[in-house]
Amino acid sequence: MPPREEFPTKGLEGAPSNDIGWHFGTLVSNARGNIVCKLCGKVMKGGITRFKEHIAHKTGNVAPCPNVTGVIRESMMNVLKESNTKKIDKKRRKDEFLSQLTEEEDEHEGFIDEVSAIRQATRESIQSQHEWHRREEFRRSTGGWDNICE
Repeated sequence: MPPREEFPTKGLEGAPSNDIGWHFGTLVSNARGNIVCKLCGKVMKGGITRFKEHIAHKTGNVAPCPNVTGVIRESMMNVLKESNTKKIDKKRRKDEFLSQLTEEEDEHEGFIDEVSAIRQATRESIQSQHEWHRREEFRRSTGGWDNICE
């Protein structure tokens, strides 16, 4: 398999990025996402990834390029596989990160629930103390519990 350096894309005329696919295709002006294959002349619609599938003979989305060599085809297939692996790894890392955030939120929710319970118990205790003081004052003002029963 030839290394990526065999297909230089830096400074490639008309290439909108450094993607290796631009070595084999040219962007069609005034037609977003359309690329002309330099090997067979076919216009591919759908962007650079779909165009690389054309070069790699990846079945399903596009017609294979009839003029591509086996070495280039294999190289492009490896580029697509590498890209897919990176995409899957990125999604896995994102899912792990979100899972960790959810776990931390659950831990914080438990802590917040404890704090809320403590605050509620404190309010109830203060209310109970106020109620006891009001009853005690009433008892004193009326001369005690004995006078209330009579």
